[in-house]
Amino acid sequence: MAYIPLRKAVEFLGLHPNTLRKYADEGKIETIRNEAGQRLYNVESYGRKATRSTVVCYCRVSSPKQRDDLARQVQFMRDRYPEAEIIQDIGSGLNFQRKGLQSLLVRLMRGDQLQIVVACRDRLCRFGCELFEFMAQQNGGELMVLDPSVHCPESELTADLLAILHLFSRRMPGLRSYRKAIQEDPNLPKP
Repeated sequence: MAYIPLRKAVEFLGLHPNTLRKYADEGKIETIRNEAGQRLYNVESYGRKATRSTVVCYCRVSSPKQRDDLARQVQFMRDRYPEAEIIQDIGSGLNFQRKGLQSLLVRLMRGDQLQIVVACRDRLCRFGCELFEFMAQQNGGELMVLDPSVHCPESELTADLLAILHLFSRRMPGLRSYRKAIQEDPNLPKP
């Protein structure tokens, strides 16, 4: 792959533009400058130079009303891991469309060696943490949970069921507004 502009490199690598610029300044990715003085990035060089694992702290809250909690999580992670990259998300633990989670997944699928740090398992995702742990281990990294306390199976099951119920109850008002359109659509089977 040839040298590509920042926008395409960000999309390809799943990194924030500021992170990519920082990596270029630190020599973690090869760059050249075009006639206009803009950096062009060699995304293939990024994977070759990653010899030690990168520490990534993942912080998440469920709703925008919890921004203060998110700020406390981020500060806690920065205090414990000052050199780590911080990824922040706002969204349900059942929502896999979160940008931060997807960028983490892209990096794992690319083979990056990551040490992922989360405060507790459900901060990463409600279901499927084992998949992230497996992928990190396959790349030579790990998933580190700071609060690994195991709750009784009954309370975990109850919390999972409540999370699922909450997710679907939030979707109901949206479905009601489209009920007429759904009923009138000739392409959908009738009950």
